[in-house]
Amino acid sequence: MPSPHILGIRHHGPGSARSLLAVLEQRQPDLILIEGPPDAEALLHLAADPQMQPPVALLIYNPKTLRQASFFPFAEFSPEWQAMLFGQRHGIPVRFMDLPMSMVFALQPDAEALIQPALDISRTIDPAAADPFSEIARLAGYSDPERWWEAMFERRQATSPQLPQTPNAIPETTDASVFDVVLELMRALRESRFQGGFSESRETLLREAYMRQTIRSAEKEGFQNMVVVCGAWHAPVLADTATIKSAADAALLKGLKKIKTETTWIPWSFDRLAGQSGYGAGVIAPAWYQEIWNSDSELVRWFSRAARLLREQDIALSPAHIIEAVRLADTLATLRNTALPGIEELREAAVTVLCAGAEAAYQIIEQQLIIGDVLGAVPDSVPVVPLKADFEAQVRSARLKISTEEQALTLDLREEAHLRKSQLLHRLDYLRIPWGKPVAVSGRKEGRFHENWTLRWLPDYEIRLIEAGAWGNTVEEAAVQMARRRIRDTEHLPDLVGLLDAVLKADLPAVLPLLLQKLRNVSAMAQDARALSETVLPLVEVLRYGHARQMDLSAIEQMLKQIVPRVCIQLPGACMGISEVVAADVLKNILTVHRALHLWRPEAFSDLWQAALIRIAEQAVPLLAGLGARLLFEQGVRSAGQTAVVMQFRLSPAQPPIEAAQWLAGFLHGSGLLLLHQPVLWQILDNWVGGISAPDFPEILPLLRRAFSRFSGPEREKMLDLARGRDAVPEGMTTGKEGWDTERAELVRPLLGIILGKATSA
Repeated sequence: MPSPHILGIRHHGPGSARSLLAVLEQRQPDLILIEGPPDAEALLHLAADPQMQPPVALLIYNPKTLRQASFFPFAEFSPEWQAMLFGQRHGIPVRFMDLPMSMVFALQPDAEALIQPALDISRTIDPAAADPFSEIARLAGYSDPERWWEAMFERRQATSPQLPQTPNAIPETTDASVFDVVLELMRALRESRFQGGFSESRETLLREAYMRQTIRSAEKEGFQNMVVVCGAWHAPVLADTATIKSAADAALLKGLKKIKTETTWIPWSFDRLAGQSGYGAGVIAPAWYQEIWNSDSELVRWFSRAARLLREQDIALSPAHIIEAVRLADTLATLRNTALPGIEELREAAVTVLCAGAEAAYQIIEQQLIIGDVLGAVPDSVPVVPLKADFEAQVRSARLKISTEEQALTLDLREEAHLRKSQLLHRLDYLRIPWGKPVAVSGRKEGRFHENWTLRWLPDYEIRLIEAGAWGNTVEEAAVQMARRRIRDTEHLPDLVGLLDAVLKADLPAVLPLLLQKLRNVSAMAQDARALSETVLPLVEVLRYGHARQMDLSAIEQMLKQIVPRVCIQLPGACMGISEVVAADVLKNILTVHRALHLWRPEAFSDLWQAALIRIAEQAVPLLAGLGARLLFEQGVRSAGQTAVVMQFRLSPAQPPIEAAQWLAGFLHGSGLLLLHQPVLWQILDNWVGGISAPDFPEILPLLRRAFSRFSGPEREKMLDLARGRDAVPEGMTTGKEGWDTERAELVRPLLGIILGKATSA
C-alpha cells in the first residue's frame, strides 16, 4: 500500500501554506488528515461557509468544567486552514487526527490553567529541542532560528523563484520536495536530541501514537492517496508509521479516559494570534504574514501601505521615501548576512526613512501592519450557548459594534437607548467581561446623567461568555444569579456597598431586596467605625445618579438615615490613640463623610456632624485634630478669632514641636487659601515658625515641607510674598507691633523659604 505523503508545516506559515496547496493540486489526494482535535470534525464543513472570515478559532471545552477549554486558532495563511478549504472545494474528505481533547482534558484534571491556545510552537517543538534550530540557523548566518525558517521556507515562493545562495543554504527545491527537506531536517534534529538524552513528554508521545493509529485506520478503510498535514516536528514519526508496531501504540493509548466536550467556532483576532503564539519574528506579526500571503512583492507593498498610514496622520511622504525605505531594508539584510529583510529590518527602515527617527510614529505602523487590527467572523449557523445568543441580540438592540479597535462611547442616561447601552455594559462587567471600561466624565457634562466608556472586544471574552452561561441563559439572568452568589459570600460592609452600586447600574432589581437586607444586617452588626464611614459616600452617590436610572431609592435613603448617626457617634472614637500612619487613613474617612453629608441633606445631619468634628478637634491625635479645627472653621461653627485661639494654643512653645507640626499639617490639608485670607492665622504661624528652636527644626522641617508641598504654585508664591513682608500683605494685616523691624524679618526669610520650597532671593 502506498505510504501517505507527510507535509511537515509551520503553523500559521504562509510559505508552508503555499507549498501545501501546490502539493495538494498536484497529488489530488483521496483523504486529507490534519493535526487537530477530532472533537471538532463535525464543524469542519463550516470553514467553507461564505460568512466565515478568518482569523477564527475552534473552541473546545468541557461543559461541566468550563475552565477546561482550548483554542485552536487559524488565519487565512494557516496551512491547516488552506487544507480544509481545499478539501471542501474539491470534495475530498478532511479529518482531524490529533489526540482528542476529550482525552487531553481527562489527562489534566487540574483545570485552573487549561484555557490556552493550541496549534502553537509549544505543541509542535518541545522547548528543549530549540537548540538544534539555533545551531542550524547560526551555520546559515542567522542569529534567530525563526528568521532562518522564515527565509528558507516561508518567504521563498513569495519573493523569488531562487533560494538565496549562501554557503549553508538549502538547495533549490520544488513545492513538493521542500517537505522532503523538512522531513529530513526534522529527522536529523530528533535523532540528535535523542542521542543527547532528550525524551519527549508523555503528552507528545500519546499524540503521536494517536496520529499513527488514525493513519492506520484510514489505510484499512481503503484510502490509497492520503496527505498528512502536521507540525514539522511530528513529521518523522508519522512518516515511520509502517515501521512502528501498531500494538505498541495501542498499548500506549490503552486505558485513556474520555470526558464529554463541546465545540464551536469563535471569532479570533490578529493581536490575540500574535500574543499567544510562541513564534519569533514573523508570527508575532500576523499582519505582515498576511501581506506575504497576499502579495508577491510584499516589501514594496508593505512600505507603500505604511506611507499611506502616515500620510493620514499629516506626515508628508513621497514615493522617493518608499523607494529609499525598501533599499535600506534590503541593505540592512545584506549587512547582517541574512537572505531577506525581516521584522527588524522593516522597523529600522521605516523609523529611519518614513518616520524621520520618531519611534512614536512607528507605533501606528506596527499596530496596523505588523500586528494588525483584524477581527474574524463566524457564520450564524455556528452552535452557540443560549447566553451568547442573547448577548448578540442585545448588542444588536443596543446598536453597539463589536471590534478589537478601541471605540469611545458617550452616553446620556436620560435617553432610553443610551440607558440600555449602559445597563448592558454594566451587566457584562458584572459577569467579568469588561468589554467597556468606564472613563471619568469631566467638564460641563460632569454629573449624574452622563457616562463615558472605552470599548474594546478581546477574543478571550468568548470563553467568558460560555463560562457565564453556567449562571443563566440570558445576560440578565446570569448577572442576577452571580450577584446572588456574591451577596451570599460577602460579609464586608464596603464590599456590599460596592455590590449595590454595581447592581443598580446594571439594573438588576431582582436582587435588590436580598442585597438591601444583607446590607441592613451587616451594618447593624458592624462595630468598625471606619468601615461604616466608607459606606456613606457610595450610598450618597447612588442617590445622586439613581433618579437618572429610574430607580426606587427609598430603601437606600432609609439605610443612610440609619448609618449616618452611627458614623457621627463612633468615628471620633476611632481618631484617638492611633499611630500617624493609621491617622493618615482615618483622615481620608473624615473627608469622605464630610463630602457625602455636604452633597446629601446637610441640614438634617449638620448638628450631629458638627458635634463629631468638635470631639475630633478636641480629643483626636494632632493630625486629625487639626483637620477637625479647619472643617469647623469652614462650616462657620468657629469664628476666625476662636480658630486663632485654638491655633495659638496648638502652636504654643508648650506643645511638643512634632505634635504641633502634625496638627498644622491636618489644619492646612487641602488648600493654603485659609492662611492667605486670614491674616491672624498667618501671623500665628509666622510667630510659631520664628520661635522653633534650632535643635527641633531639622525634625519638624519634613512635616512642614510635606504640608506646604500640597499647595498650588500661586498659593506658595503668595505665601512667600507674605513672608517677605512686601507687596502682597492683605489689607488690615498687622504685625502686632508699632514698628516693623526689617532686620529681624530678614532673619526669618531663609527659614520660611525652606519650608515653602521657594527661593527667597528678591
